[in-house]
Amino acid sequence: MKKLLIILLKIGVVGSILVYLIQSGRLNFEKLMLFRDAPEILALMVGVLVFAVVPMATFRWWLLLRAIGVPVNPKQTFLLTWIGNFFNTTLPGAVTGDVVKGYYVIKAQHEEGRTRAFMTLLIDRFVGLFGLIVMAFLALVFNLELILSHESLHSPAWMITVLFGGTVLFYAIALFPFKEGRDPFVRLFQRLPAKKFSLKVYSAFKSYQHQKTTLTITLLLSIGIHILVALIFFQVTRLMGIKEMELATQFFLMPIGLITVAIPLAPGGIGIGHVAFESLYQLAGFSGGADIFNLFVIVQLGVYLLGGIPYFLYSSEYKIPKHPEEMLEDEVEN
Repeated sequence: MKKLLIILLKIGVVGSILVYLIQSGRLNFEKLMLFRDAPEILALMVGVLVFAVVPMATFRWWLLLRAIGVPVNPKQTFLLTWIGNFFNTTLPGAVTGDVVKGYYVIKAQHEEGRTRAFMTLLIDRFVGLFGLIVMAFLALVFNLELILSHESLHSPAWMITVLFGGTVLFYAIALFPFKEGRDPFVRLFQRLPAKKFSLKVYSAFKSYQHQKTTLTITLLLSIGIHILVALIFFQVTRLMGIKEMELATQFFLMPIGLITVAIPLAPGGIGIGHVAFESLYQLAGFSGGADIFNLFVIVQLGVYLLGGIPYFLYSSEYKIPKHPEEMLEDEVEN
């Protein structure tokens, strides 16, 4: 009952946000008709998502799995990535495609390898987040004068700087070769709430201590994925008639917007993402951020629904025996 109430509450919040955006005129579905006059941009968006973003995300996860000895072949990883995208598209809240993917991988592992397999999904999500932060920071550094010329962007610039510092510190801690039994962060986590789960997460990251090449490649893959998405946003922005926005500004704003979408409140970041992009674009002196995000997310959702094809075709092989949230809780407790 508690889970149902939480889900209903989240749906209510998302619904209220969408109603507000529509009634205020900030979210206009009629803008989708713009693709009728520019089908090449729609084709570009679909092509980039299908033939670049999903394969690169698949390769990133496969590298993380392989680095710690989890035997999952590339084809299966590719199928599970599509299936995970399908559930990310169709399930709200904490019931994400990552949990579903985790179940499939865990099911195929022996008892001792299940925690490691599950943790690769958490690490993959963190690496994706770090890629957004690094991309935004690089855009800030290489276009510092442009960003600082907009006083309203100073606060986001400081936020990204702090997050980048935290990212560098995190990687430094994860890679530092502490002596056996002398790791101070183990003692720290033992004093914190949920210490069992916290120690598992930390230990999972530390398992990549000698996999510097893998961590570097996966971070570069994340940055590459986000650059492609930023280019899509840039094309959609121009399609919306915003010709004045420079690519450097888009490279700075888009990662910040997608960081807010990482909040697991709705499928595809619906609602939260609309508000975030509308606010960010207004900070830079532009309007229509919600419509631009809306065009992107509808195309993305449409593409990721294709993940239902491998899921339903292999329904006998990929069958979920219980609620995905329960699978997550079971793994945390173990």
